[in-house]
Amino acid sequence: MTPQELNQYLMDYEEGEYPPKTSGQTQSSKDPFQFQADQLLKPGEIIGVVRNRRFAPTPPHSHNYIEMNYVWSGSCTQWVEGQTIQTSQGDICIMDTFAVHSIGYCGPNDIVVNILMRKEYFDSSFFTRLTRNGVLSAFLIGAVSQQKNRDHFLKIHTNKNHYVREIITKILCEYYQDQVGRKESIDSCMILLFIELLRCLFSTDSPDPSDDRNQLLLSVLKYIETHSKSCSLSQAAEVFGFHPVYLTTLLKEKTGRSFLEHVQNQRLLKAKVLLDTTNLPACAIAEETGYSNISFFYRKFRESEGCTPLEYRNRHRKEP
Repeated sequence: MTPQELNQYLMDYEEGEYPPKTSGQTQSSKDPFQFQADQLLKPGEIIGVVRNRRFAPTPPHSHNYIEMNYVWSGSCTQWVEGQTIQTSQGDICIMDTFAVHSIGYCGPNDIVVNILMRKEYFDSSFFTRLTRNGVLSAFLIGAVSQQKNRDHFLKIHTNKNHYVREIITKILCEYYQDQVGRKESIDSCMILLFIELLRCLFSTDSPDPSDDRNQLLLSVLKYIETHSKSCSLSQAAEVFGFHPVYLTTLLKEKTGRSFLEHVQNQRLLKAKVLLDTTNLPACAIAEETGYSNISFFYRKFRESEGCTPLEYRNRHRKEP
């Protein structure tokens, strides 16, 4: 399937999808219902694709899976957790299982594609790899899979990032073609997609003024990722020009973790990478990651992983 064939496939009418004589743009007042993953995904399928039906509003609903909807073309109005969200081509909304949302009337050229992911998808080795890149990646995954974002959804503008369009096109072509290696190809594309979404979130080109706090949040997480070995809350607050209490409160509110918890998490992420990829002894790894007290390092590592650093290395390291 070529990109041109994919576009035609998405534009074609589905069975029962015909333009009505009149249209409405109002949010349905019906009580929300919940879609189940098993209703839309095949047995054993952990990720699926469903195109949103046009010419009729989608009533309020939630679901027991993670949904990423991408505006392929045109525009539409969405209501998420009581907020009215205007979306247009290139916009992505990611909803967790708590988010009640609906979509207004979509015309013939208003194509919204939903990528559905079972909750367990975020426990797979692919996303384990992604989160171990650092606290920024961990934040993105946690925000959509662990309800750490109190709004239960993220809106991301991607229209200035052409890689997002290319990756989603590849995912859709792989999904609809069902060729050999389909699952592995989609999994790899999803890693690339989340990396690009992270870059979009970190971009300063967002047209939405309300994204300012998110930009601050991501900048702080990036700072922690880069300076975790020696940074402190007071130093970070001085760098960003805010009171330390405000800074750690922002982190706690938006990510579920305080500044210190993020620092500890980043140090442990780095320690696990060093255990996997080097022969450094635990004492050297502790020093390299910012722990001056080896006993404290061992205690925090055991709290996080349920084992000692040596036991972790023996279980996880892959010899060449």
